Amino acid sequence: MAPENPTAEPLAELTIQTGFDIRNPGETLETILRGARLADPILEGPDGRKYATLPKEFTLRELEDDARLDPFPRQRVTVDDRASLSAYANRYSDSRSIIIADYDALTISARLDWHHHNQDSDQALRTGPNEHSATLKLRPSEEFMRWDAFVQKGFHDQETFARFLEENSCDVHLPDPATLIEISRDFEATVGQTYKSSTRLDNGDRKIFFESDSRATHDVIVPQKITLRIPFYNGEQPSDIEARFRWRAASGAVQFRLEWHRVEYHRRAHFTEIAYTASEETGLPVFIGREG
Repeated sequence: MAPENPTAEPLAELTIQTGFDIRNPGETLETILRGARLADPILEGPDGRKYATLPKEFTLRELEDDARLDPFPRQRVTVDDRASLSAYANRYSDSRSIIIADYDALTISARLDWHHHNQDSDQALRTGPNEHSATLKLRPSEEFMRWDAFVQKGFHDQETFARFLEENSCDVHLPDPATLIEISRDFEATVGQTYKSSTRLDNGDRKIFFESDSRATHDVIVPQKITLRIPFYNGEQPSDIEARFRWRAASGAVQFRLEWHRVEYHRRAHFTEIAYTASEETGLPVFIGREG
């Protein structure tokens, strides 16, 4: 005997395969609309605000995984002095941590989650995330920037040169500030006078002779060099830095300038000293260089 509804069995099979009950058009249409909303759930309203259209029964549930490790810290900290760098590194460092000192960038960085070293029997040479660090960004001190700008400008007339020396005499270690102020005032006294001659003294200083309109002769002793006692970097201890006096005469006028003496050598040495001091304070190995 033939079934009452010969299409019932094929329709049931199609419902199982597709998930749609095509025998109920209303349910099928609702399922299609829901699928369309899930494919592109974000709608933008007329006021520019955005909305997400999701079914009410949808909930967010965490999938537990007993084998999953805790997330590692992701933090990049920039500090302003060595003491802060050492304190931060001592708080968060472990056997992986190292210090990388990059002179070109003037940075000393404690990489706290670096790679495991080759003596670690459990995780030898395992790559670290390198996501947690504290970096000291060294900045030139205000004193060094002021003197360096004056040096880089080259030759100056007597009045400008004398005024700068007098205003910044407190930064000078040798000769003493009082002597330097006296020299600067001697420079000012000869402004407008005509250069006549010069003589090198036994100690390497130079005596320069000037003549006024009244034929009166004045002399100024120019030291061979001066020694500054200023910090290279902000927040660091002062260093002794030498600058050589240079002068030239043309058309009866004299100009003066200062030239650094091996200043880059001393800057690099002081940078290395800061890096190794941080290493001593933290017990971390230091590497002079940069990441490739």
